[in-house]
Amino acid sequence: MPIMQLSESYLKIASNIAQKILFTLDPETAHDIAINLLSSDFVSQLLPTIDYKHDSLKTNVMGINFKNPIGLAAGFDKNARIITSMAKFGFGFVECGTVTKYSQLGNPKPRIFRLVDDQAIINALGFNNRGYYEFIKNISQQVKVADEFKCNIGVNIGKNKNSRNAIDDYTYLIDKLYDYGQYITINISSPNTPGLRDLQNDESFNVLLEEIVQKRNKVANERNITKPLVVKIAPDLDDSQIEFMADRILHHKIDGIIISNTTIGMRHELKSKNKVNFGGLSGAPLFNQSNYVLGEFYKHTKGQIPIIGAGGVFSADDAFTKIAYGASLVQIYTGFIYKGFTLVNDICKKLPKILEERGFANISEAVGHLHK
Repeated sequence: MPIMQLSESYLKIASNIAQKILFTLDPETAHDIAINLLSSDFVSQLLPTIDYKHDSLKTNVMGINFKNPIGLAAGFDKNARIITSMAKFGFGFVECGTVTKYSQLGNPKPRIFRLVDDQAIINALGFNNRGYYEFIKNISQQVKVADEFKCNIGVNIGKNKNSRNAIDDYTYLIDKLYDYGQYITINISSPNTPGLRDLQNDESFNVLLEEIVQKRNKVANERNITKPLVVKIAPDLDDSQIEFMADRILHHKIDGIIISNTTIGMRHELKSKNKVNFGGLSGAPLFNQSNYVLGEFYKHTKGQIPIIGAGGVFSADDAFTKIAYGASLVQIYTGFIYKGFTLVNDICKKLPKILEERGFANISEAVGHLHK
């Protein structure tokens, strides 16, 4: 058996064993253990490199070259500790964060709940992280490895819970974190920080976009490099909100959109008893709603703004569906928890076959084809 196949088999077996053990623990404890293990030099050196490559998966989005369109969504690696391990798993990009100006504990525990019957998770973490200074220290140690594996890095930023001026938090972090990663995401859509989603409303959204673009342009001129700004939005939007936000995003020339964050709705459709807990719902139940919002933004922006599709991706077929609705890139999170460490590789191996069956030579040709 070829070495690559041995490595895949080894990782799948290890992933299955790890999942069974970790699923016996409280979800947040399990996550902390996983992060601690994956961030250790000893474990990351033991991990096999599973990095499937195919020309049809290569794409350029926001002026950035991606070896494949599959990324790890923000929230999994809040403090930029496991980029090396994720690069070895074959991700085309890893979005780290959400990171805030100051370290904060987040909301009271328990605040993560598994909904196994629904293949979903509810989290009410509240931007728990160690602050931008430690984030920089961690990310700086892994940039060379990420470059080696051609794994791009996104930096996802948010406001502190008790911040008096959210926009000041974002502009401050743009300046401090500009040198790290290939793009910066402005997270204004988590349901777990009071008042955060208000930034998506009308004039607040307009002012926010104006201020962050001005700050990015100022820093870009100072450092002689322009990095893309991406806005991460909620799936809980009506048609008028989508139309307004799409118009403002186009007007301010934002470089990309992530659709979507977790949802505060859809509880009536769930089976698990944990559905009663407060927080943002992610996973399979979010798939259709996030696809609807994705498709509407694609239509309103006429495909002029690259979209990163997130929400309920568990397979290559799911990833292709996001692309068909208008996503140029796709992120996974909950699927990674339920399906294991080999999910990204499984998706990347099957996507070229799906593309070929539908007559596409490259992933970029399939973007938004449902609307064409």
